[in-house]
Amino acid sequence: MSKSSIVINPERLIFAMDIGTRSIIGLVCYSENNKLRVLSTEIAYHPQRDMMDGQIHNIEGVVITAKKVKERLEKRLGIGLKTVAIAAAGRALKTCRSLVEKEIEPGYRIRKEEVSSLELEAVEKARETLLNESGEENDTRDSYYCVGYSTVAYYLDDFPISSLTGQRGKKFGVEVLVTFLPQVVVDSLLTVIEELGLSVSNLTLEPIAALNVTIPPEYRSLNLALVDVGAGTSDIAITHKGAVIGYAMVPLAGDEITEQIAETFLLDFNTAEKVKLMITQKKNHISFKDILGNSYNLPAEEILKVTVPVVEKIASEIASVIKKYNNGPTRAVFCIGGGSRAPLLREKLAEKLDLPVNMVAIRGREIVDQVIYTGNKLNGPESITPLGIAVSALHKDYFGFSYLTVNGKVIRLLDTENLKVSNALVAAAFHSKKLLGRRGPNLRVFLDGKEKIIPGIPGENARILVNGKEASLETMVKNNDKIEIIEATQGLTPVVKARDLFPPDRYYVYFNNQPFGLFPHVLVNRQKADPEKVLKEGDRIEFKGMGTLGDFINLAELDSSQISCLVNDKLCSMQHELQIGDRIIIKLNPAGHNNG
Repeated sequence: MSKSSIVINPERLIFAMDIGTRSIIGLVCYSENNKLRVLSTEIAYHPQRDMMDGQIHNIEGVVITAKKVKERLEKRLGIGLKTVAIAAAGRALKTCRSLVEKEIEPGYRIRKEEVSSLELEAVEKARETLLNESGEENDTRDSYYCVGYSTVAYYLDDFPISSLTGQRGKKFGVEVLVTFLPQVVVDSLLTVIEELGLSVSNLTLEPIAALNVTIPPEYRSLNLALVDVGAGTSDIAITHKGAVIGYAMVPLAGDEITEQIAETFLLDFNTAEKVKLMITQKKNHISFKDILGNSYNLPAEEILKVTVPVVEKIASEIASVIKKYNNGPTRAVFCIGGGSRAPLLREKLAEKLDLPVNMVAIRGREIVDQVIYTGNKLNGPESITPLGIAVSALHKDYFGFSYLTVNGKVIRLLDTENLKVSNALVAAAFHSKKLLGRRGPNLRVFLDGKEKIIPGIPGENARILVNGKEASLETMVKNNDKIEIIEATQGLTPVVKARDLFPPDRYYVYFNNQPFGLFPHVLVNRQKADPEKVLKEGDRIEFKGMGTLGDFINLAELDSSQISCLVNDKLCSMQHELQIGDRIIIKLNPAGHNNG
């Protein structure tokens, strides 16, 4: 469809830009019936190494190259472009695994909010691990965006369990896989876009953009891996149970093959790259000159043999990382990126993952059924990412920026499809331990020489308000929402009286066949204790028996001169020492007699 055959509605126009290591690809699309028609594409190559491994090193140089793409598209279409959809390099992602455990009091049932809080604590631990590994200080924790996290496993007393809520045990744990994106990667991208006079309409990640067009949501319940084999790195994304469960990167890709050819035949890098390309094009014989001017015309098979050890090494590293982050091989692998064309890579990857070769597929433009494109500039597996960026912008259901307020602090959040209060708290570096009420100090006393711990009183859990309404960690939030956290409180030391250590259901006698609770004779710090005495830390309590029958008669407010008392069916005097569970029967004396 030509430009003149349609009337362009700017609101239905999508300008997507793939800012890559070697080139910048731009495409302008038009939405039609939930699909995209590509109106025009443009590619410009960096004249020098302004970008390395997906990271912008020379902002000014990248701006110059990107401006060429933008201006050529504007001139060709006769329009002005105002917004752009972009993607951050997946190779910049940092993935960290983290396990956090917590002890449980005897008999206590685990609550849902405690599981959610422990998940956030595990995310915080992952961020601290990442900061420590990178040598950064904890006060720079906002230098990483948390792209997302998934729960790998729950544990109860060191055994895996599917759900912790309502369980009892000695300790419980949560293991998470967390993915972070360095803020510098996003900030440098945004700076380039601002210098172009554009605003960002949609921001995604390159692996997510590729997944969007190669592995649709209905396939993500399956355990699959997407491998983007580029020039310097191979980026990996793994799906399972409807979500992306992990990202990883292998610092090996197409350039290693090029360098091996260059070293073997004494070629400069660009010549070696051309030789590699001719191998992928299945040429029978390949002609080239080395740096000394010697001419060669070799069978492609001879050059291919040189690359086999390198291809095997790349495949081994990719397979190893997939197994690490997936706890084993995936069910299938989709390969994209120019490096995926390397001969034997598909076969070697299948071998390392113990998969049939037909379970490792190379995806090209033909698989992208959401895009109508009749041009020739975007072809093969290297076209997937730029097309994916455009499709992500069409659906508007991936990443963008949301600005939220957490306790008065404005945060810029890289949001996902389901943005929750918990995501905002992670971005705000809000400590998860402030969410759950903390028990007050325990009271320690000694009963007959044995230590007895009375647990502290639980504090109040935090209150979460979103725009003034009660909420939870699972509450969905959106741009401009205001989140207020009324922090959890710590409980008090328990107030325990002497009588509380001698419950009536344990210290009792039977009076006329009915249980009758007694406060026994006790000493607190070697002094006779009143039942209402409040105990202090370290007090020593001694049990001195249940008292005499006379004590009981006085407690029952009976007149001992008018009754006779049987204890366990035996007539006893008032001086008789009672035992726990004794049976006391009272009989009235005949007139004029007493029990002596």
